[in-house]
Amino acid sequence: MPHVQLRDVVAYYEEAGSGPPLLLIAGLGGHSGLWSLQLRALSLGRRAIAFDNRGAGRTSAPDKPYSIAGMADDTLQLLDQLDIETASVAGYGMGGAIALELAAEHGDRVENLVLIGTSATPSGRQRLVTEGWADARRSNLSREQAFALTAPWLYTSELLADGQRRNQAVESGANDPYPAQDHAYTRQAQAFLAYDASSKLAGIEQPALVLSGEEDILVDPADAAALAEALPNGTLRQLPGAHAGLVEHPQAYASAITEFLAAPVPAG
Repeated sequence: MPHVQLRDVVAYYEEAGSGPPLLLIAGLGGHSGLWSLQLRALSLGRRAIAFDNRGAGRTSAPDKPYSIAGMADDTLQLLDQLDIETASVAGYGMGGAIALELAAEHGDRVENLVLIGTSATPSGRQRLVTEGWADARRSNLSREQAFALTAPWLYTSELLADGQRRNQAVESGANDPYPAQDHAYTRQAQAFLAYDASSKLAGIEQPALVLSGEEDILVDPADAAALAEALPNGTLRQLPGAHAGLVEHPQAYASAITEFLAAPVPAG
């Protein structure tokens, strides 16, 4: 299992394929397994690298304040450790915020951006929901009960109406073999809620694909559209699914990403 020292944490990563690098950044509390349904497709003709942010999966989880800027620095160090000069970067949710910060502060290291379920800053609804999730992690709820609280914000009405699929989704989250520790989840949530990229977007000139789930009620499609509009070379694409569209519709998301990365760069 590959690990690498990044500042004050030891980070886990995994990779597949060879070719131009594509770095995959998971969201709040998530880890590299988020990309398992896409990794094979994304690694065709590319060196796809998924890793666990500080506080998640098999990466160290120090109990001290986290920040999006700090996690972007972790990401930069990972690129350095893997001898990667430039990479395309895809981020989901909080991972999208990390990708934006990396592109804003180290634009010479980022070739393209893919931002999934991401907005420039959390909306009022997203703040309340994220704070509630963090509170649930500090309560006496079981892991299954805590994941049942998140499900309505992540999945489509179709999945939630199907008792078997709904229970499978909750059980899958509750039985994650590499769950974020409660203190680390809270630290990530605090970092995410404190981040606002609005003032930096005009300076992010890389081609950027913003993917939004048609039924996403956590990150409103209008907020995703505003992000794409504010980025100088941003493109919005709506896909089936809700916030967890990567899980419900993995092929659609993998295809959208690979098509974007394979598109020729416009002249000038």
